[in-house]
Amino acid sequence: MFKKVLYATDLSESSLAIVDMLPDFKCLGIEEVVVLRVINLTRIMGISGFDVNAYIKALEEESLPKLREICEKINGMGYSAKLIPPPAGDPVGEIVRVAKEEGVDMIVMGSRGRSTVKAILLGSTAEGVVRKADIPVMVCKNKVSPFSRILYAYDFTESSEKVKGYVKFVAKSCASKVVVAHILEKGEIVEEDRLDRIEQEFGEEGIEVKIVIGEGSPAKEIVRVAEVENANSIFVGKGKKGILGSTSDYVIRYSKVPVFVA
Repeated sequence: MFKKVLYATDLSESSLAIVDMLPDFKCLGIEEVVVLRVINLTRIMGISGFDVNAYIKALEEESLPKLREICEKINGMGYSAKLIPPPAGDPVGEIVRVAKEEGVDMIVMGSRGRSTVKAILLGSTAEGVVRKADIPVMVCKNKVSPFSRILYAYDFTESSEKVKGYVKFVAKSCASKVVVAHILEKGEIVEEDRLDRIEQEFGEEGIEVKIVIGEGSPAKEIVRVAEVENANSIFVGKGKKGILGSTSDYVIRYSKVPVFVA
């Protein structure tokens, strides 16, 4: 399912920390890691008299030794690392483009979150990639080993049903425990039969599962329940986009653990 992944880095400290997490991904059966750094041109657009070509060349020369070092480290973990020459442009568009061209099964990247209203409205690179990619994206944070205890956000929608297959695969491959979080919004009632069926479905496949029911804002409750249940990662569907983004946008922004979105 995840033979080939794309690791997107901006060479920040938080992004580089993901490399140290890659051994934890071994249980997924990953064989090849494509390493990509995009030279972000959105920061300099509209600056009068700016030498774009010189800027790109300088960042290429600065990036390549670091990227080669990352590849050597990844090779030493038993993966096959492939370095993509740094493209220049919009990071979201370039990450999605390279992912398609390389035929990867998942994108792994970091997120530094957003705090101001303006930044939240604009979103992060990770949020943009999640919206545009047609493959799963794992947004990593804080050097947390992501697969021992998974929180799976389940709301009976097609989006959360799609994520279920990935949760099962990871749980069986990595011997993960699964917490199924079902959040009730105002006026909703618990559909116990449906929750019993999913508990039975996971149990029949040998997956240890716990059902947790929350109430309130789905996005906030997912993050809260993950903390209470000591989850190592959150698996969530993309969902619908609202004024300040989708549920997955919020979870990516405020979760303290890695977030898998499909």
